[in-house]
Amino acid sequence: MAEPIRRRIVEILASGEHYSGEIEAVICHEFGVGRSAVQHHLALFRTHNWVIVRDEEAMRGYRLNDAVLSMLEREVRFLRRRWRQRTGWKYGADPLAFIGSKKGRRGRKLDPDDPWRR
Repeated sequence: MAEPIRRRIVEILASGEHYSGEIEAVICHEFGVGRSAVQHHLALFRTHNWVIVRDEEAMRGYRLNDAVLSMLEREVRFLRRRWRQRTGWKYGADPLAFIGSKKGRRGRKLDPDDPWRR
Protein backbone atom coordinates (compact mmCIF):
# COMPACT_ATOMS: atom_id res chain seq x y z
CA MET A 1 0.00 0.00 0.00
CA ALA A 2 3.01 2.30 -0.13
CA GLU A 3 2.35 2.90 -3.82
CA PRO A 4 -0.02 5.87 -4.44
CA ILE A 5 -1.58 4.16 -7.47
CA ARG A 6 -2.47 1.12 -5.36
CA ARG A 7 -3.98 3.29 -2.64
CA ARG A 8 -6.10 5.05 -5.27
CA ILE A 9 -7.26 1.74 -6.76
CA VAL A 10 -8.31 0.57 -3.29
CA GLU A 11 -10.13 3.86 -2.80
CA ILE A 12 -11.97 3.38 -6.10
CA LEU A 13 -12.88 -0.21 -5.30
CA ALA A 14 -14.07 0.75 -1.81
CA SER A 15 -17.05 2.38 -3.51
CA GLY A 16 -18.08 -0.92 -5.13
CA GLU A 17 -17.39 -3.07 -8.15
CA HIS A 18 -15.78 -1.44 -11.19
CA TYR A 19 -14.65 -2.69 -14.56
CA SER A 20 -10.95 -2.66 -15.38
CA GLY A 21 -11.54 -0.10 -18.14
CA GLU A 22 -13.10 2.32 -15.65
CA ILE A 23 -10.22 1.89 -13.24
CA GLU A 24 -7.70 2.32 -16.04
CA ALA A 25 -9.35 5.52 -17.24
CA VAL A 26 -9.23 7.11 -13.79
CA ILE A 27 -5.68 6.03 -12.93
CA CYS A 28 -4.26 6.91 -16.37
CA HIS A 29 -5.83 10.37 -16.15
CA GLU A 30 -4.82 11.10 -12.55
CA PHE A 31 -1.30 9.64 -12.58
CA GLY A 32 -0.32 9.96 -16.22
CA VAL A 33 0.59 6.28 -16.57
CA GLY A 34 -0.27 3.81 -19.30
CA ARG A 35 -2.84 1.04 -19.27
CA SER A 36 -0.15 -1.61 -18.80
CA ALA A 37 0.95 0.01 -15.52
CA VAL A 38 -2.61 -0.11 -14.21
CA GLN A 39 -2.96 -3.73 -15.33
CA HIS A 40 0.27 -4.52 -13.47
CA HIS A 41 -1.18 -3.19 -10.21
CA LEU A 42 -4.47 -4.99 -10.77
CA ALA A 43 -2.56 -8.23 -11.43
CA LEU A 44 -0.73 -7.80 -8.10
CA PHE A 45 -4.06 -7.35 -6.33
CA ARG A 46 -5.34 -10.55 -8.01
CA THR A 47 -2.19 -12.49 -7.11
CA HIS A 48 -2.45 -11.53 -3.43
CA ASN A 49 -6.24 -12.02 -3.25
CA TRP A 50 -6.97 -8.38 -2.51
CA VAL A 51 -9.69 -8.31 -5.15
CA ILE A 52 -12.46 -10.56 -6.33
CA VAL A 53 -12.64 -10.70 -10.11
CA ARG A 54 -15.77 -11.34 -12.13
CA ASP A 55 -15.04 -12.22 -15.74
CA GLU A 56 -17.64 -11.34 -18.32
CA GLU A 57 -17.29 -11.80 -22.08
CA ALA A 58 -15.03 -8.85 -22.89
CA MET A 59 -14.89 -7.13 -19.51
CA ARG A 60 -13.54 -7.91 -16.07
CA GLY A 61 -15.18 -6.57 -12.91
CA TYR A 62 -13.14 -5.94 -9.77
CA ARG A 63 -14.23 -5.53 -6.18
CA LEU A 64 -12.34 -5.51 -2.91
CA ASN A 65 -12.09 -8.70 -0.94
CA ASP A 66 -13.78 -8.13 2.44
CA ALA A 67 -10.97 -9.99 4.20
CA VAL A 68 -8.54 -7.31 3.03
CA LEU A 69 -10.50 -4.56 4.75
CA SER A 70 -10.46 -6.57 7.98
CA MET A 71 -6.70 -7.05 7.66
CA LEU A 72 -6.17 -3.32 7.07
CA GLU A 73 -8.30 -2.49 10.11
CA ARG A 74 -6.21 -4.87 12.25
CA GLU A 75 -3.00 -3.23 11.01
CA VAL A 76 -4.33 0.24 11.82
CA ARG A 77 -5.36 -0.89 15.33
CA PHE A 78 -1.87 -2.33 15.84
CA LEU A 79 -0.24 0.93 14.72
CA ARG A 80 -2.53 2.97 17.00
CA ARG A 81 -1.54 0.80 19.99
CA ARG A 82 2.12 1.29 19.13
CA TRP A 83 1.56 5.04 18.78
CA ARG A 84 -0.10 5.28 22.20
CA GLN A 85 2.77 3.33 23.79
CA ARG A 86 5.53 5.41 22.21
CA THR A 87 8.29 6.49 24.54
CA GLY A 88 10.53 8.54 22.27
CA TRP A 89 14.18 8.17 21.45
CA LYS A 90 16.61 6.67 23.90
CA TYR A 91 19.14 9.52 23.69
CA GLY A 92 17.10 12.72 23.73
CA ALA A 93 15.12 14.47 21.04
CA ASP A 94 17.45 13.96 18.07
CA PRO A 95 18.19 10.37 17.05
CA LEU A 96 21.08 11.49 14.81
CA ALA A 97 22.91 13.54 17.40
CA PHE A 98 25.75 12.01 19.33
CA ILE A 99 26.01 12.82 23.02
CA GLY A 100 28.73 15.34 23.77
CA SER A 101 29.75 15.74 20.13
CA LYS A 102 29.58 18.83 17.95
CA LYS A 103 30.17 16.72 14.83
CA GLY A 104 27.85 14.49 12.87
CA ARG A 105 28.25 10.86 11.88
CA ARG A 106 31.14 11.27 9.47
CA GLY A 107 32.98 13.96 11.33
CA ARG A 108 31.23 16.84 9.59
CA LYS A 109 30.43 19.89 11.66
CA LEU A 110 26.72 20.13 12.47
CA ASP A 111 24.85 23.18 11.23
CA PRO A 112 22.92 24.74 14.17
CA ASP A 113 20.58 26.55 11.72
CA ASP A 114 19.51 23.37 9.92
CA PRO A 115 15.71 23.07 10.43
CA TRP A 116 15.93 19.26 10.34
CA ARG A 117 18.22 19.23 13.35
CA ARG A 118 15.70 20.82 15.73
